[in-house]
Amino acid sequence: MMRTISVIFSFAVLLVINSCDNRSSVNPRIRELPSFTVEMTLIKNLATGANLVEAYLERDGYPFSDAVITVGNSAVPVQGGGLYYIESSEFPLRAGTNIIKFDSPDDGYVKSVTIEMPDDFGITQVSPRYNPNADIVFVEWSASAGASNYILVVATLDHGTDGTQALKTVLPSTTTGYFIPDTTFEDYAGDPVPGTYYIYLISFNEGFGPYSGIRFAVPEGLPEKVISDPVGVLRFGTVAALDSITVPF
Repeated sequence: MMRTISVIFSFAVLLVINSCDNRSSVNPRIRELPSFTVEMTLIKNLATGANLVEAYLERDGYPFSDAVITVGNSAVPVQGGGLYYIESSEFPLRAGTNIIKFDSPDDGYVKSVTIEMPDDFGITQVSPRYNPNADIVFVEWSASAGASNYILVVATLDHGTDGTQALKTVLPSTTTGYFIPDTTFEDYAGDPVPGTYYIYLISFNEGFGPYSGIRFAVPEGLPEKVISDPVGVLRFGTVAALDSITVPF
């Protein structure tokens, strides 16, 4: 009888041990990877001589400043609040291929995106540049290799309040000349408005948009380059050297 009880007890103890140490059936905890979103602008600015990179990064929906964002081998300085920003003639942003890397070391997250920055270009002809009769003006420029489109903006510094309205148009990459209508230099009544009309010309590839410190109003509804990892949009282009048309007093 005692032998039977001992066997039953030993068997019960074995069952308890097995039920408490069933490690093979327990799934290890899997660490979920965070999601990153970004809005980023890269400007090769021949008008100011200073390249601009501006990015706003979020991690799981919150501003994130502990990542490292690099263009080529150069890191974009962190400003806090999820903002990464630099505007400098020393920052290397070149025509052609630029590799952007997003790195969050604490998360083991490293992703890269490649963009093709349009080549340097510029205005070659403004006729007439001195426009006493507020006539139609022809503007011509050299081609920007790698561009998908051009943006042409012609405006006074006080457009909207001086009676004039800015000319804003998007042109295909095959276009290297444009006739600026005489209405650009007139008010609502059709009278000439004397002043300096600045010519802003931009080449872009896939996506463009306004950025910090921009000196001109871009057309609405511009395309953006959509990326998937990190999720977001890129805007990038080359701004030509500034030129102008004078309607004298």
